[in-house]
Amino acid sequence: MTDQTSGLVWQRCAIGMEWAARESRCIGEPEGLDLNAAYDAAANAGDGWRVPTGAELETLLFDTCEGPKIDSTAFPNISSSDFGDGANFWTSTEAMPGMFYYFEFMHGYVDMHSPGFTLSALLVRDQ
Repeated sequence: MTDQTSGLVWQRCAIGMEWAARESRCIGEPEGLDLNAAYDAAANAGDGWRVPTGAELETLLFDTCEGPKIDSTAFPNISSSDFGDGANFWTSTEAMPGMFYYFEFMHGYVDMHSPGFTLSALLVRDQ
């Protein structure tokens, strides 16, 4: 899916899931990945896919009072990445030495974790 504002191309589903065009949704199970595994998944996806920066992932935050804080039409099934503590997605942006930012899309906040922690990942590439 291409973001017309930023020009970035996003995978619509978390790593481990696939886009089902006929059903307009993601199918399968999202993978919990440490940051290195997310980088590996991006490299294996080829075609310039990468783990987004914090600034890139922030463009997906959706200002709404109810429901996920991401456009659920563009990114359906985001709640399937809620492993009990919100739908947390890696960024490649270092917050401080040994800690990287992540975005939580069920409630719309940003925090940080060590790269060995298990979170979901969406991939992005330039157009």
